[in-house]
Amino acid sequence: MSTVDPGIAAPVYCANHPKVETGVSCSNCGKPICPDCMVPAPVGIKCRECARMPRSARVTLHADKAVRAVLVALGAGTVMGVVLAYAGGFGVGFFTFILAYGVGLLAGRATLRGAGYYRSTTTGWIAAGGAAWAYVIAGIVIAAQLGGNARAYIQVLGLAIAAFFAYREAS
Repeated sequence: MSTVDPGIAAPVYCANHPKVETGVSCSNCGKPICPDCMVPAPVGIKCRECARMPRSARVTLHADKAVRAVLVALGAGTVMGVVLAYAGGFGVGFFTFILAYGVGLLAGRATLRGAGYYRSTTTGWIAAGGAAWAYVIAGIVIAAQLGGNARAYIQVLGLAIAAFFAYREAS
């Protein structure tokens, strides 16, 4: 009568070196590999074949989506800038800071949608530019109505708050 311990597994041998026993397998394909076949990777130990594969999981912002994100940011910034210019005539006071938060939030979400929901620092900076554009447009509209230089009518603090929240929303 043979007594085999069911808790002990059969030895596993390297797929490339059949005489070398191993307890390690590739984190990608599961093939058993010995120390000579191991390739350290950021996501574990891989076999040579899997380590040579391209990094297809790495996603970047493509040029067409970047252009669309810029256009959406500028369009949303223009619309919000015109609304800001006319809302400023009602003397909103401290409410301006809450408006800046809203402008940043809307610019960030619009840009994120235009970028195909790709979040990165690039998308964040595009969104911040769109939010800043809203305040530049507001200054231009007010300067056109009242006369004078548009630089005098740009709210720098509101612009900074809106750009900050737009960046945070899109990155």
